[in-house]
Amino acid sequence: MKPFKSVLISLGLLAVLLVVIVGIKAEQLGMMAESGANFVPPPESVSLYTAATQSWPQTYTAIGTVEADEGITISAQVAGKVKRIAFQSGAQVRAGEVLIEQESVNEKAQLNAAQARLKLAQANYQRLDELRNRKIASQSELDTAVQQVESAKGDVDDLRATLEKKQIRAPFDGRVGIRQVDLGTDLQVGTAIVTLQATNRVRVNFPIPQDWLIQMSAGLPVSVAVGDAQNSLVAGEITAIGAEINPVTRNAVVQSSLENPDNRLIPGMAVSSTVTLSEPLSVLAVPSTAIIYAPFGDTVFVADKDAKTGALVARQQFVRLGKTRGDYVEVVDGLKAGEQVVSAGAFKLFNKQTLVESKLPTPEFKTEPTPTNS
Repeated sequence: MKPFKSVLISLGLLAVLLVVIVGIKAEQLGMMAESGANFVPPPESVSLYTAATQSWPQTYTAIGTVEADEGITISAQVAGKVKRIAFQSGAQVRAGEVLIEQESVNEKAQLNAAQARLKLAQANYQRLDELRNRKIASQSELDTAVQQVESAKGDVDDLRATLEKKQIRAPFDGRVGIRQVDLGTDLQVGTAIVTLQATNRVRVNFPIPQDWLIQMSAGLPVSVAVGDAQNSLVAGEITAIGAEINPVTRNAVVQSSLENPDNRLIPGMAVSSTVTLSEPLSVLAVPSTAIIYAPFGDTVFVADKDAKTGALVARQQFVRLGKTRGDYVEVVDGLKAGEQVVSAGAFKLFNKQTLVESKLPTPEFKTEPTPTNS
């Protein structure tokens, strides 16, 4: 009987202990719940930006290809060996300057013979003309003499033209490329000698989608960025618009003309061409750092002032975005001018969180930022 009584006493003590533990834990949980209900998180330090309207130009940007205002491949017009090369590869040349001289000994000898025949034919004609006036020579003999004179003149002119073609000259001012012939090269008709590009003025051709074509017109300003330096721009204007649309790409070609005095634009170069289409647009813009992108929609945190405490409180707001320009994004809907948005630190916020504006300096936002080397 005594062992059974000991077990009952032990079970009673264990039950009392469990009740005490449960009571303590319940009191602790109640205190934690009460503390959680009354807990106010500390304010987050953020950077703020006041949404404002900006004037953005309406532009279209495309990658274009530079072409010389005048550009040809100089080639041989008559056959003959290269006797003299009068230019250096890559040099500037003037219109009419001799570039290549071909051997012309045979042609010069033939010209001397042709000139002698012409002189004889002219002398025969003069004698027959005098005899005809005295009724001694016939008209047919005089006509034959005239024909011989004209034939001899033709031979002389033909040989002079051939000799002139043996002096290969630059047809316009420009810069020559890498020569493709050497001394003694036996040139055939059409053999390429060197390219010549007039680059003081260039053309830039770039594609335009058919939907944009109606907005293009001759005279619209074009700016071309040289390389990746956005501050190195060359200004020009549209001079021609293609008359057809490519059935594969549905693009038309637009041509712009630009001055290129320092030869920064080289034929064949790919450049970024920006066309300013019309009057600037007035847009509501905020820094792109203020946007929280998510699959369910893009949002910003608006800093509202609490009516009771006067403290700044975060309000997550859905927005509809438009175009981007530099460091800014256009807000089409969901935000009003004058509202303050969190431009730095938005990723750590939640709705209705208390905010405090940071005193730390913030980076300057620009519509046309210029990258700098670090």
